[in-house]
Amino acid sequence: MDERIKRIRDEIDSIDEKIIDLLKRRMALAREVGSLKKVLNIPVEDLSREKEIIDRLTRSAGGTLTEEQLIRIFKAVFRSAKQVQKSP
Repeated sequence: MDERIKRIRDEIDSIDEKIIDLLKRRMALAREVGSLKKVLNIPVEDLSREKEIIDRLTRSAGGTLTEEQLIRIFKAVFRSAKQVQKSP
């Protein structure tokens, strides 16, 4: 394999590990929010919060990722977070 491709793939692998670490932290925080929502009797799903996140991320992505790409990525993150919040 070409060394340039290997070097780039190694960097991608490193980034993927960081993404996993961040997702683990995000899910732990989602679990905390879920516990508080149960105590406060607040619904798990908050579509206005999801829209707020997508809007903020679209602005911060600066055209690197389209809103459609961010929505596809974060819909999966939101679904996972809701599952975590609903679990005991």
